[in-house]
Amino acid sequence: MDSTAVTSSTTPFDMNLSFRLGKILGIPVEVNITWIFIFALVTFLFSDYFQEARPSWPQFQHWGVGALTALLFFASVLAHELSHSIVAVRIGIPVHQITLFIFGGVSQLAHEAGRSRTEFMVAVVGPLCSLAICGACAGLWFGLRDSNPGIGSVLLVLAWVNLSLAVFNMLPGFPLDGGRVLRSALWGLTGNYWLATRVAVAGGQLLGVLMVAGGILMAVTSEGFQGIWMAVVGLFLFSAATSSYRQERLRERLKQGTVSEAMSTSWQSLPGETPLGSPMVARGLLNQGQVLGVLLHGRVAGIASKASVDRVSKVRPSGAILADAMMSLESIPRVSPQESLAEVMEAMESRGLGGMVVTDGGEMVGIIVRSDIRRFGSRGR
Repeated sequence: MDSTAVTSSTTPFDMNLSFRLGKILGIPVEVNITWIFIFALVTFLFSDYFQEARPSWPQFQHWGVGALTALLFFASVLAHELSHSIVAVRIGIPVHQITLFIFGGVSQLAHEAGRSRTEFMVAVVGPLCSLAICGACAGLWFGLRDSNPGIGSVLLVLAWVNLSLAVFNMLPGFPLDGGRVLRSALWGLTGNYWLATRVAVAGGQLLGVLMVAGGILMAVTSEGFQGIWMAVVGLFLFSAATSSYRQERLRERLKQGTVSEAMSTSWQSLPGETPLGSPMVARGLLNQGQVLGVLLHGRVAGIASKASVDRVSKVRPSGAILADAMMSLESIPRVSPQESLAEVMEAMESRGLGGMVVTDGGEMVGIIVRSDIRRFGSRGR
């Protein structure tokens, strides 16, 4: 099982296939559709264990306790991820959400840590949380093993799986917690974030290859299913490490660029008194993401998007003008042409923005959206 903190750009699965459970401490918690498969599998494995450990139990009790143990195990994974998220929020890194999925869980942070010490604190707290849960379960098992052996069996299983979760996550390969701890240590020692990232990513790729090879060997010798599962987890780890490397390369490229190099200037301006039903408005908003500059007293005072025009048109189907659908420049997130693309992308991800207006000396000179930034980053590949 994998449990790791990731940025929103390196999410392992399509998170649109997730459903919301609610919020914990203000952090949205979701379950990906793939989690259903692993929950069923873990329930089966736990019930099989209890059939051997407690043969006197009836069959329905094996399955019931197995399902309960699986739920408690995933509660442990959630606690692991919550610890990452709580520390990140305390430090000042926004958390979009926590998602449980087939390989465990991910905390989707808005951006990477800005200092090695910060990354270390966010990364190491997850395994420490799992170790704390392991210790608590082991202590309760020790106290209940004679008086209530059934509950003791559940506690012993939870102690072992949380210990395994902590150990696995501390393996020195990115994007596992151990890989992030390794990167933070190398980053702090060398002062070179990019070098530390490459070493940690290489560790993740090597771990992935070793797990795939070991899993295949197990599958063809004795442990068929466990070997296949290990190989699948290794493949995922290798893929996640490689994806993280590409994201870091993009981030490095963006540090070298400014807004002026990536922004779009191909937008049209129309007078604020232009009727919303005018063909000129329709042509200017031909593409879904297109916006129009709105001229008031001879200068661009704001912008109108397709969404804002459609919204006003529904409320006032006749007589509405472009100024009615305008969002003033003062109310729109703005950046200057000289700002770093890496910082702008980080701001967009932190605030959940799709784009920003570029102003210079109070005048609108362009628009920049995420696709513009990614397009710039891809030029250096």
